[in-house]
Amino acid sequence: MLSKRDVLAVVFVMVLGPWSTVVLANSARSPTGGGSRGDTAGIIQAFVIPHSHMDVGWIYTVQESVEAYAMDVYTTVVANLAKDRNRRFIAVEQEFFRLWWTTVASDMQKKQTHLLVQYGQLEFIIGGQVMHDEAVSEYSATIQQMTEGHSFIYETFGKRPHFSWHVDPFGASSATPTLFALMGFDAHLTSRIDYDVKAQMQKDKGLQFVWRASPSLGKSQQIFTHVMDQYSYCVPPHLSFSLKTGFYWNGYAVFPKPPAGVPYPDMSLPVTDQNIKQYAATMVDNIKQRAAWFQTQQLLWPWGCDKQFFNATIQFLNMDKLVAYINQHSTDLGVHVQYATLGDYFTAVHNTSHSWALKQDGDFLSYSSDADAAWTGFYTSRSGLKDIARRSQSTLHAAETLFSVYLNQPNLNRTANTTEVLGSLQALRWASAEVQHHDGITGTDSVKVKAMYEDHLETAENMTLASMKEMLQDFHNNSQEGEKKDVFTSVGRGHILDVSRDKPLTPILVYNSLGWSVKRLVQMSITDPNVTVIDIHGRDIGSQVNPPLEPGGPYHLFFYAQLAPLNFDVYYIKNKIQPEDATSPQGKLESLGTVVRSRTPSQDKKRKLKDTDVKSISNDCFEVAYNTTTNMLMSILDKQTNKTVSMEQIFMEYNSHHNVLYGQTSNLYVFRPWSNGPQNAGDSAKLDIVTGPYVNETRQSIFNMYDPKSSRYMVTLRIFDLPHSHNDDIVCGHIELDFKVGPLTPNKELVYRFSTNLNNSRVLYTNDNGFQTMKRTWRPNKPQPEAQNYYPLVSTAYIESPTKDTRLTVMAERSHGVGSLNNGQMEVMLLRRLITNSGYADKNNLTLEEPDVVMPTLWLLLGNGTHSSELQRRAWLQLENPPIIMAVNQSMGAWAKKWKGDKSGNIPKSAEFLRQWKEKYLPNPLSTVFKDLPHNVHLLTLKTPGWTYNTSHKEHEKKLRARLRQGRYDGSGETPNLDRILLRLQHLYEVGEHKSLSQPVTIDLAKYLFPFGTVANVSERSLTAIWPADKVKRWTWKVKGGPKTGQKSSATGSAPTWSKSPTSITLHAQEIKTFFITFQKKNP
Repeated sequence: MLSKRDVLAVVFVMVLGPWSTVVLANSARSPTGGGSRGDTAGIIQAFVIPHSHMDVGWIYTVQESVEAYAMDVYTTVVANLAKDRNRRFIAVEQEFFRLWWTTVASDMQKKQTHLLVQYGQLEFIIGGQVMHDEAVSEYSATIQQMTEGHSFIYETFGKRPHFSWHVDPFGASSATPTLFALMGFDAHLTSRIDYDVKAQMQKDKGLQFVWRASPSLGKSQQIFTHVMDQYSYCVPPHLSFSLKTGFYWNGYAVFPKPPAGVPYPDMSLPVTDQNIKQYAATMVDNIKQRAAWFQTQQLLWPWGCDKQFFNATIQFLNMDKLVAYINQHSTDLGVHVQYATLGDYFTAVHNTSHSWALKQDGDFLSYSSDADAAWTGFYTSRSGLKDIARRSQSTLHAAETLFSVYLNQPNLNRTANTTEVLGSLQALRWASAEVQHHDGITGTDSVKVKAMYEDHLETAENMTLASMKEMLQDFHNNSQEGEKKDVFTSVGRGHILDVSRDKPLTPILVYNSLGWSVKRLVQMSITDPNVTVIDIHGRDIGSQVNPPLEPGGPYHLFFYAQLAPLNFDVYYIKNKIQPEDATSPQGKLESLGTVVRSRTPSQDKKRKLKDTDVKSISNDCFEVAYNTTTNMLMSILDKQTNKTVSMEQIFMEYNSHHNVLYGQTSNLYVFRPWSNGPQNAGDSAKLDIVTGPYVNETRQSIFNMYDPKSSRYMVTLRIFDLPHSHNDDIVCGHIELDFKVGPLTPNKELVYRFSTNLNNSRVLYTNDNGFQTMKRTWRPNKPQPEAQNYYPLVSTAYIESPTKDTRLTVMAERSHGVGSLNNGQMEVMLLRRLITNSGYADKNNLTLEEPDVVMPTLWLLLGNGTHSSELQRRAWLQLENPPIIMAVNQSMGAWAKKWKGDKSGNIPKSAEFLRQWKEKYLPNPLSTVFKDLPHNVHLLTLKTPGWTYNTSHKEHEKKLRARLRQGRYDGSGETPNLDRILLRLQHLYEVGEHKSLSQPVTIDLAKYLFPFGTVANVSERSLTAIWPADKVKRWTWKVKGGPKTGQKSSATGSAPTWSKSPTSITLHAQEIKTFFITFQKKNP
């Protein structure tokens, strides 16, 4: 009787034609395959899982890997799987598979691949574009990159991944298993956890467990988790009977190009009649050693390693002999082996009905590979790349929302090429996905790979910004194709706007991509201080110009903007043309001079203060006081609670281990400082104060005695007030820190330390991937106490007093390392520069030698726990997703020449002239405005993906079969589906975090999406959108001491989604719900 898998394969034989019967010719398993035997008592079942670890980056660029080995992996694997139905292979990172599929694979190879996937010989594992990092990646970027990979797989093959293979990320986050469960995964595999923790787990046979990582989502999103043993994802490297490595019969890949023939470096000895017993003994001994660390007879035996299987023929020919020999002697050897996919292995483990321990006590961060190697340096490595990656993700979010608004806005004359717009978005989706790789966003890549990531991101971001400009041009009634070109200039961070005198007004468009209305003081760098800012009605909206930070630098303009959700508004920078014209208030600069500092903080504290030694700035929420004898911050008064927190903020430098003669060095991955702790950075501090009606700031510069005129470390602290009657808790209630730091002297690691009188007992709270709050208690008795008590700061971190009446929160727009190394302290690592004598690092260009200058931003919250929790989520999302700012380039002089035939080009003072100019060239804000989402609900995703697959799986399968009958093997060439949007809504709060904001919330999608028209259909989906939520049937796993638990029907396992009406949904704490939505066709 044929199995279900065989039946499906037969269906594909009928569709694909005679060739496919080659794979099915041998319907009985041969000794190389084996199966789950009936007589398994006392026999270890070893599942040999062929794989290749193919880093999308790290040492070599994607293009170099493509040319050296990556394409050969899939070409030879497909050919060899087709020769024997017992052979297996898992495809992990989709970037290389997609490149092979779109640029190399022939129609015959694509036909073969379809059958191999359908039959289960080739299995997609994880399915993301890359194997993403778990420590410093931000959760929305993780979801995005997984969605890209899953969508390609489902669109092409109609399959969804069921299992993860996170073998190489540097530590295991609690957010990862939860997100994978929401994607419908049945089991999770990880590897890199602390060396001593893994050793104990091996001893206790505790490498497998059910992980309930989210207290809020509870058992509905727990997932079976397998931690790889000490050999991780590679085979044992040494053979007792040979000086060569074992089981790598194709050797190692050669860069930059493969040799014309063999041999490759370090090819293992071929399996022969003379050595097969020795090979078998090596393999069996290793299997038995590893099996002793697990609770069941099933053992996962990964066969492969980095850059393997580029010659799958020689690999399988040798392993076939070895597998057959072991199975012929399985009774004597006590081992039975079979080729397997990860799904085969987990299926066998699941079928044992074993009961497993339940883990609900945190994550596996940070990670140390040995006593002196704490992998916490990469939390900060390559800060500039981390900045570009996060900024590009923010741009992508804004562009995705704008594209959906553009496509669904009624009565809009659309002239942009939507196919090209979608193409630019796709380029940025892929570039953003690529950099999430565990050697990308981490900063653990070579210098040339870093340049590759940055180039891909910046090129795609510029394409996307250009598309946004085209779309924005259509948001007015007089759009004409011939007059649209190059009207907008994006004004991002670092851009200096020339407020030219050839026109009295420079229009500024500001777009808000968030799901709430936003009030904020928009910041821009400009060339002239003699300006003011008005709204579309000519009214002064409140603005301020602050002097340059450095001589000859730009001025800093701040102006008030109030923006509706998913909408834009237009403001006008008005030049002072006549003496009587009004200008914005200019910040008053007071320089307090330069003070020589002590090299240790304790000596500075001994100085006695007078009343005249204190200078303060304040707004409605805070008073920030400085000690002018040191030019250092001394305290902050929280006016809401009337509590003063003693606080110092100090730049400090760790001296790094950099000589391999003294053991482990600091490097891209590892933070290993000398044991004497950090020292004050610099010898003197200069302090300037700028005050004004809306922005008050201090500017602190640190100087070194060897270069007293050049500051390497600068920080500007700002507090804000809004114009009268425009109060906003976030604007007033946050403190902004803008840094400009670098270049460092070699072998220094720069931190910014906050020292307070909060008695936190070195307890720190961080946020795993911006998704899951983690309590970090001090880890005592660690060989590297500083480094091994560092954690990733992705979004927020905080310390608080025992009564929670005072909390200091730090929010970041890129990742950093953070720690609370002493009571009342929290420090953030800003920059690293290392020059070591590591031959490995130099050979592979894995260095941090560059004299980088970076400009990170931190936001601070200070208040009681309840108030801080209320602001923290939305404040960080505003920091992470600032408004998109664009300036209008259109010259008023050019329009003046056209106006009433006036050839002089002089700009009339006529109000009618200005009205007509605005009407002709400037977009109008959307007339139909989105309603604000509740404060505890985040618009995580609003995009028009363009995928063509049917939301019904049965219908999509029919479509796939129709494609194959036509000799088409994917969706290329099909018209993108622009009629459905992908919507994700996230409940921002965790259970118990806030008395009211943690409660369930109900939203009517039809009312929320009213600006798009009448909702026609809503389909709830899995997190990556490829599967109907009610069809996700996740496996259940027995837990010791309890019944089977797990996911059965709902994508979230919460109360029914549809609660009050066909479009009314309820979100519970920490839930993310995903939907495809279509709208009724509009009349042309």
